[in-house]
Amino acid sequence: MASRQVSRPHKRSEFELVFITRQAEKGWTDCLAVARNATVDAWDRLTTAPTVEDERLYRLRAELATGTYDGATFERYQYKITNSGRMWYFVQHAPAAKIAGRVLLERCEPGHPKQTDRPRKH
Repeated sequence: MASRQVSRPHKRSEFELVFITRQAEKGWTDCLAVARNATVDAWDRLTTAPTVEDERLYRLRAELATGTYDGATFERYQYKITNSGRMWYFVQHAPAAKIAGRVLLERCEPGHPKQTDRPRKH
């Protein structure tokens, strides 16, 4: 028998991560290439506590505060993978399911997204 990788099962209290854009899927691979340990830490955090805010994880504001997926509007969160790398995502709760819900990865970037840059004061 050929060997096959065993996928990590989820606890009922955990969220599963899913890509909702091609950019997020490609960006995830890029993040793994440049910051593997930090990306694995992001996986751990997003599967267990994707809405518990701190200095690395928080909701975006203003025009970036919400987004839509599959006809539904969600609050948009950002997780800082590294000082520059970011993940943007929505959280879809799944009451009475085999998992807590899904983290809908909209964007994964090893670099800082320009949309969140603040204008510099001169």
